[in-house]
Amino acid sequence: MSHASPLKLLGLTTLSVLLTACGGQSADPDSPEGKRQALFKQILNSSEPMDGMLRGRLAFDADIFAAHVERLVDLSDAPWEHFPEPGDSRQPNAARPSVWSDAAGFAAAIERYQQSVSELAAVTAEQGDDPDALLAPLTTVQQACRGCHDDYRR
Repeated sequence: MSHASPLKLLGLTTLSVLLTACGGQSADPDSPEGKRQALFKQILNSSEPMDGMLRGRLAFDADIFAAHVERLVDLSDAPWEHFPEPGDSRQPNAARPSVWSDAAGFAAAIERYQQSVSELAAVTAEQGDDPDALLAPLTTVQQACRGCHDDYRR
């Protein structure tokens, strides 16, 4: 068993304190930020098990997979209404200014995500018992999420 050096422990402790101070506070659940966070967490709570099923970390269950897809469809319009208006600095958020300066690009990113969720739902309805058929459309959903985060989230 190896022991961590005192310097390494100090660094980890400092990092823990900084993370707690900077990001440990939850947003007011009734605020737009809190509502966005809750909705994105629900999206993540559906997409993570689907990924686990298709990549062998979880047992594949077609009914549970389909229920998660249905949840993604239900949530695909939800978070976007809770973004602050341009210039509203009173609302804390992790959005880059490009959400507003490139509103057309942000809208296109949202549309790509929603379209990828629709395509995943269509494939699930037709071939929901075939994990191999579901991997590519789920990957497209994940890429749409990642692309939006890369371009519009700090």
